[in-house]
Amino acid sequence: MTPSTPSAPHRPPLLVRLFTAPLSAGAIQRRARRTAEPITKRLGLIALLMLVPALVYAGFDLWSRRAPMLEPRHRAEALCFVLSQPPAFAPPMRVEPSAAQVRGRFAPSTPPELAVQELMHFSDPMIVRQWRRQVGDYPVSLMWLRLPEAEGVRHWLIVAWMEASDLEVCSFRFDDDSPTLTDDEALWGNRLLQRILVPAYFDAARLPAVRLRAEHGATMPAFGPPARG
Repeated sequence: MTPSTPSAPHRPPLLVRLFTAPLSAGAIQRRARRTAEPITKRLGLIALLMLVPALVYAGFDLWSRRAPMLEPRHRAEALCFVLSQPPAFAPPMRVEPSAAQVRGRFAPSTPPELAVQELMHFSDPMIVRQWRRQVGDYPVSLMWLRLPEAEGVRHWLIVAWMEASDLEVCSFRFDDDSPTLTDDEALWGNRLLQRILVPAYFDAARLPAVRLRAEHGATMPAFGPPARG
């Protein structure tokens, strides 16, 4: 009798082997990584897609909250803006500037000091000091005024000049109620004038190239400590 050939051992189906075959720790880790990688990539993509709109919104919100940049309307306003340029004017007392342009009210030959006196309606006894200086293309009138106010006396530094028939005026109110002009006021007034009485700022062909970032809706900078309540 011819001996029979032993048959090959029967292998269970693949699906059965997958659930019943013992797995090493390394194999388990490899399978876990292969399973987790696509999920991790999808989650990362979803997180990125969710982050982009948030970043765009935050950027737009930050941009919208930035104070707008103001262009000076005339030379007197530009000179007030100059004081806010670095290094910022930082006196120990409150100084509040204002600027005005009065168009066509005066003859071109009108002395600026007379024009500003008519505009502000102050009397000669209120003038503490008055002088004139040629700056760039314009003769500039300068004066310290002593003006009574409801809360006491205030000293004002006035800078005025004529541009054809237009009067330009910068005025600086010093918040110090001393009845006489103090040494500190005179010192910081001179420092203020050194900052703005620059020939390049009084070029008839152009305005000073300055802009002001308006904080909290303000249209004119103020300097020194907060206003006294």
